[in-house]
Amino acid sequence: MKATDVIIRELTPEEIRSRMPFAHFGWEGTGAFSFSTISDGYWNGAKVIFENMKENANNFAIVDSLVYPLFFNYRHSVETYLKLLYFKFGEQTDQARKDYLEKGHNLQSLWAILRPYLNKGKKHVGCSIDFNVIEHYINALNKFDSESMVMRYPIEKDLTSNKLSQYHFDYINFANRMDELCYALRRIDDELSNQMNGTASLEELNQYIEMFEKYLPQINEFIELLKIDIAKEPKPFKASDFLGNLKSYVAPKYLQFLNDCDGDLLILLDNLFYAGRSVREEIVRLSQSMVGKQREFVKLCNILLSQDGLKFGIAPNDSQINIFGKTSSSLLENISTAISILTLSE
Repeated sequence: MKATDVIIRELTPEEIRSRMPFAHFGWEGTGAFSFSTISDGYWNGAKVIFENMKENANNFAIVDSLVYPLFFNYRHSVETYLKLLYFKFGEQTDQARKDYLEKGHNLQSLWAILRPYLNKGKKHVGCSIDFNVIEHYINALNKFDSESMVMRYPIEKDLTSNKLSQYHFDYINFANRMDELCYALRRIDDELSNQMNGTASLEELNQYIEMFEKYLPQINEFIELLKIDIAKEPKPFKASDFLGNLKSYVAPKYLQFLNDCDGDLLILLDNLFYAGRSVREEIVRLSQSMVGKQREFVKLCNILLSQDGLKFGIAPNDSQINIFGKTSSSLLENISTAISILTLSE
């Protein structure tokens, strides 16, 4: 060690280009995502520490010292993920976010403010995670260390111990439970994300349903053609037969159907495919209620039509219709999803 040593150093552009190892941070912004890599980092750090503790379970000098960063890493991962969830699903104003951060490190307080917003999302689109269980975990963690100080320091500012007693701490159980909690918080994030904001007006709903019902017999015919194509047994490929097969190739009937479609039916099928795929792949999550789901789905359909520059009554350009290259199984799955939503009834 020397007084001239550089402690905090950034790589030069030349060193970066030469692939010299470095850690990259400060690019994450100030939104919900900015908490993600920090929370994941502390969780991953806790896992590394936990593995070390298990490998040295009989070495008390190691285990009794690593329990402190183990606890803090897990706790801080939970705290930062609660803040991520608030930034994502809570009140979307700078002042509300500042007020939330002012709550500090008390997990119970952070959860109490956050939960009503998560409840609203769960009521809207559903969630597999039991929030009462999450609350139980958070309350237990907070009871042991309410301000994230117990496992960072040995004493209070008045020089008294911040430990209520000696502990024979089951760190294996703790790590397993914390992994469950960290995973569950991320499941909440995933399952409540991409909610459809807004619904189609009653007029928009009726107009779209009218167009859908007008072409429903042809749509059902198209669905049957897709099923027929899927049911065909694929023939083993033989290179010697390739040219002959190419010359005798006849387009599947469902492709012929698309070529013969009028403009509005072609627009409708293309729209149903992409809207249905958005729902199937959970790019968009819809309301659990039947009426809400339909109106949100029609809203999605209209958004996609607008993005593609499509409008019923106006013939589409070739570049605006993109379902010709899709497989019959993909068309069937996604259009069927759309149909199932548009034919819902109370």
